[in-house]
Amino acid sequence: MKISNKLQLLLVAAALIFTGVASTAQTAYHARLSHMPRTPQTVDTITGMGQVTLSLSGNLLTVSGSFSGMSSAATMVHIHNGPPAQPGPVVHSLEISLSTSGEISGTVELSDAQVEELKKNSLYIQVHSAGNPAGEIRGWIFN
Repeated sequence: MKISNKLQLLLVAAALIFTGVASTAQTAYHARLSHMPRTPQTVDTITGMGQVTLSLSGNLLTVSGSFSGMSSAATMVHIHNGPPAQPGPVVHSLEISLSTSGEISGTVELSDAQVEELKKNSLYIQVHSAGNPAGEIRGWIFN
């Protein structure tokens, strides 16, 4: 069976379009931020909550969310590497409103190893505050 040149071109074009669509697929993630004391001394001094949505396209992670009700103004926000319920080191910084409530945002390029950690639920977002510089609210990132 002989395929015409036009049909061959159409099949090649369809394959290229499908490949392009498949390579731009995004995976959605989320994190629910809540107050989690780092030490017994901070149990009564931390408050707040938040929600963050994340989108992974290739190694590019886009972050958008909000927080409210913190006991003092936010000073910084990071993505940390650590399995659920275990603290870990900072791997990326994000943008945050320097207030007791506001927005969290950022776009970061993850390494291949960090993408694997994300897929294993071993990355979390932590908001630091003036009254709780070690961290006031945090949440692990899940798919």
